[in-house]
Amino acid sequence: MTTTTNKKIRVAVLMGGNSSEREISLQSGKTVVQYLRSTKFSVKSYDTKRDLKKFLNDCLAHKIDACFIALHGKGGEDGSIQGLLEVLKIPYTGSGILASAIGMNKVVQKEILKENKILVPKYISFKSSDYEQAKSRQAILREIKQKICFPCCLKPANSGSSRGVSIVKKEKDLAKSIKLAFNEDEEIIVEEYISGKEITVGILDTESPQALPIVEIVPKRKFFDFKAKYDPKFCQEIIPAKLPKKITQEAKKIAKRVHKIINCKGFSRVDMIVKGTKIYTLEINTIPGLTPQSLMPKALRSCGVSIPQFLDKVVSYALKKKRTK
Repeated sequence: MTTTTNKKIRVAVLMGGNSSEREISLQSGKTVVQYLRSTKFSVKSYDTKRDLKKFLNDCLAHKIDACFIALHGKGGEDGSIQGLLEVLKIPYTGSGILASAIGMNKVVQKEILKENKILVPKYISFKSSDYEQAKSRQAILREIKQKICFPCCLKPANSGSSRGVSIVKKEKDLAKSIKLAFNEDEEIIVEEYISGKEITVGILDTESPQALPIVEIVPKRKFFDFKAKYDPKFCQEIIPAKLPKKITQEAKKIAKRVHKIINCKGFSRVDMIVKGTKIYTLEINTIPGLTPQSLMPKALRSCGVSIPQFLDKVVSYALKKKRTK
């Protein structure tokens, strides 16, 4: 590994890929390439959809010291690229294989959080193979009506950026929303819809887990969908969130706990809903977006951490993790 004082650390930024979040990943990757300090790092980007062979050849030729993973969704955020990098013995940013896989699968994640007494919305899940059978389909629809009720929130189990997500207000709209979610993944999770204050808590974990200022999300659409996430016209963000001090402290405490339970590393972001004094955890993002419109960079800036400082910390931590294995 080339980390001597006379040579720059050679960082490969992995971006793009094949998931439905490809375009967001490319934006995140461009941010990383732009802001990694040029005095310390030599940076090269690879779109894993087009440049995977070139990337592998460069790894095998010992031309890469570390990888910054800016991939979102399947093939990048689910543990698969992390597994490849483990085999290649290349240090990489963010969480490991297992934490990434758990963070990607909303069903497994919720089961683990429930076991650890973290409050989550009521939910059920089912697979396309079950829904295709008439008898089990009727049982699924009956369970949604009886256990979850309407309105409810439908999500693909393995997806991000609110792709395939719907708020279903009436039973007649259920079939259409299920079809939309199955376009993204073969498994669906149906959650109770909780009307409350939507917040997100970024975690920076390069020494010990630190909760960043809480971001309050005020979408100007039905919910915080893809358009609201990436077009500032459709959402307002308040930093720090307008919450009572006690709720703020508790939300940060829960976010750090979730980060630790899932065994995340480097950084993450925990999405929540506050209703009265209750704080519901929706999900953890093991590779949150780093685009100019993304929530993690805004939270970092609000507490005086610049994007170059953040990237430096994350890459340095990845190299340190490798040395201490």
